[in-house]
Amino acid sequence: MQSFSEFAYRLIELLLLRKGPQDLPASRKLLQFSGALLLLVSVLRQQLVASFPAAIVQSGLSILVLVLFVHLMLGFRRHPERLVQTLTALFLANAVIGALSLLPLRALAPVLLALTTDPALAQSIQLPTLAAYAWLLIGIWGLLVAAHIYRNAMDTRLGAGICIALLYELSLIVVVSLSGIVGAA
Repeated sequence: MQSFSEFAYRLIELLLLRKGPQDLPASRKLLQFSGALLLLVSVLRQQLVASFPAAIVQSGLSILVLVLFVHLMLGFRRHPERLVQTLTALFLANAVIGALSLLPLRALAPVLLALTTDPALAQSIQLPTLAAYAWLLIGIWGLLVAAHIYRNAMDTRLGAGICIALLYELSLIVVVSLSGIVGAA
């Protein structure tokens, strides 16, 4: 069992693209904890633009889609033994990045809500520029971290990892759209 400081160091290194999911423990308890942490952060983010029940459903659905997506991708690449570490890495990375995005999303939430009620406002509404740039940069960083995790887990190149990360995002958009859940962020 590694110490908390060693684990935190490995997580930071993962977020800085220096370590991969294989450097995290293959622990089902850590996987469950990281999944619960991601659910909490996701609900907090979703609640900024959706009702609490919709936030829970949206968050749970996004985690379910992620689990199924990673399971299918690792099966396709013939690495099913990497499921626990890959999901743990993705859950923890998404939880940290999601928590960091709370501040800019809080500033953007009123604008996003106004646009959902009246799309015509897009021409006249003033977007909080700093918050928008911060949210965009955090989102790009999150995409790169996910691509790095996929690249390591599936023994592929970074370009393929980026494509896999984008394929997950597209899959999530399709599933959420088909489910009819309103208030995605």
